[in-house]
Amino acid sequence: MAKKRKIKKHYTIAVTSDYSVDSTKYYRSRFNIFKLTISIAAFVVLLGVGLTAFEFYELEQMESKIRVFRQLITEQENTINTLGREKAELSTRNEILEDAVAKAVIAEEKSLAEYEERHLPTGFPLTGSAQIVDPEEFFKEELSEVDAFYEKILSSKKEEKKQGETDPYVFFVMSDVSDVVSVAEGVVTAISEDSTYGMCVKVDHGNGYVSIYKNSGDVKVNVGDEIVKNTIIFVGGESNNFLEYQLTYEGEYIDPMSVMAVSG
Repeated sequence: MAKKRKIKKHYTIAVTSDYSVDSTKYYRSRFNIFKLTISIAAFVVLLGVGLTAFEFYELEQMESKIRVFRQLITEQENTINTLGREKAELSTRNEILEDAVAKAVIAEEKSLAEYEERHLPTGFPLTGSAQIVDPEEFFKEELSEVDAFYEKILSSKKEEKKQGETDPYVFFVMSDVSDVVSVAEGVVTAISEDSTYGMCVKVDHGNGYVSIYKNSGDVKVNVGDEIVKNTIIFVGGESNNFLEYQLTYEGEYIDPMSVMAVSG
C-alpha cells in the first residue's frame, strides 16, 4: 500500500484597489495555519504573562513603597512621642527649677531681711534698766565738791552748747547691774580716749549706721572684732553708771531715739 502524500497548502493574498482591477497585487506565501495560530496564541499568552508579571512587579514596588512610608510614619510617630515625653520631662524639670529658684529667692530675701534686721541699730544699749536724763539738769542736783567726774561732764556739755557743736545724743544713768552692749551686729572700727567720759567705741553696722558709746569703764572689745547684738562693750557698776550714746547715718548725727525700738 503506497504511503499517502501530504499535500502542502498554499495561500495567496490579493490586494486590490477600488479604482482599478488592474492594480490588484497578489502575494503568494506558504505557511501552516495551525502553527501560525499556535504562535499567535503563544505570543498572546506570553504577552499576558508579561503584563501580569509587570503588574505584579508594579504592585510589589507599590507595596514596598507603602511599607517604607508606613515605616517612616511609624518612626515619625515614635519621634513625636519621644519629643512629647522629652517636652513633658523638660516641663517638669522647668517647674522644679522655677520652684527651686523661687525658694532660693525667698530664702535670699529672708536672709537679706534677717541680715538687715540684725544690723539695724534698734536695740537698747544697756542690759539693765536706766534713766534717760538731761545731764545739765541732772548734775546741777548731784554736783558736789568731790564729784569731779560729774563736773567734767557738765562743763563739757556747757562748752558744746556754747560752741554750738551739740550733736544729738542720749544720756543714760545706768543701774548698778547694767552693762553697755552693742545695739546691733557690726564691726568695731574705732576705740579712742574721750576727754570727758574716758573711752569711746564706734561700731559700724554695715548699712550706713555707726553707733557710738562713751563710758568710763574698761573696753571689752577690740578694733576689727565682728560683734553681734548685745555684745558687751563696757562693764557697768556703781562707779561706772553713765553712758552717752550717739548714732550717725551716712556720716550725719541723728537722734538715736528715732531708730531705737520702743521695747528697748
